[in-house]
Amino acid sequence: EIPAIDEDEEAAFASELAALVPKGASKVFVAGATGQTGRRIVLELRRRQVAVRAGVRDVKKAQSLGLAVSTPGTSAGPVELVNFDVTSDQAALIEAIGDADAIICATGFTPTLQNLGGLKPGAANAVDRLGTINLVAAAKSAGVNQFVLVTSLLTNAVDAGQGDNQNYKVLNAFGGVLDAKHDAELNLRASGLTYTIVRPGGLSNEPPSGELIVSGEDTLFGTDDESGREISRDQVAEICVEALFQGAADNKVIEIVSSPTAPELDRGAWFDI
Repeated sequence: EIPAIDEDEEAAFASELAALVPKGASKVFVAGATGQTGRRIVLELRRRQVAVRAGVRDVKKAQSLGLAVSTPGTSAGPVELVNFDVTSDQAALIEAIGDADAIICATGFTPTLQNLGGLKPGAANAVDRLGTINLVAAAKSAGVNQFVLVTSLLTNAVDAGQGDNQNYKVLNAFGGVLDAKHDAELNLRASGLTYTIVRPGGLSNEPPSGELIVSGEDTLFGTDDESGREISRDQVAEICVEALFQGAADNKVIEIVSSPTAPELDRGAWFDI
């Protein structure tokens, strides 16, 4: 006699199975594609055979970086380069997104010696708060299904009881950048879009020197007693792209660093937090 199927167990199994099925995206719009993290995201998408629409402020610069060149061994064609400025109006943002069905946003305010306003309160507002909020609105209008946002550890420091954390104070001194990212995160979470928010530790341009550590939101604060404080941008790019393929990444906030003493973390468990 065939045993009766427990409906609750069947539903739970179906949910677990769905989380393991790669969902991917047919075309991904990368915001900030010529940045140090953005260009790595483009390369990782190409490696995963995903068509890319790269939003760049300077098309010639992007061409000089080789972003539009077809990647050997892929079948997705060359990267589409489109003019993009996250501070543009809605019509321009929607046009830049085009027919992409997912977005990875790696934009960010960068203070320089020529940009003395970077130390003024609210200087990051136009890019990291309003810019991202407007991009989310444009994504909804353009019919985007999924939005991956790169922010930072300590974005939620004040609400997490870390307002006196020296790392937060130092980072946020640059134009209130963490507070701006915090508002952008809250907006994305309330938008109705399927999202993944990636909060990396200190970003390194060097290749990975340790294993990936993935933790839940408001659990890593860059303190001396934690096993890792930095992470290679290569690893950030990998996890951003992987979020498009794993249902387990949907509607989650993850915090990531790396450490040479950490055990190897299986890719399939990256979002099991």
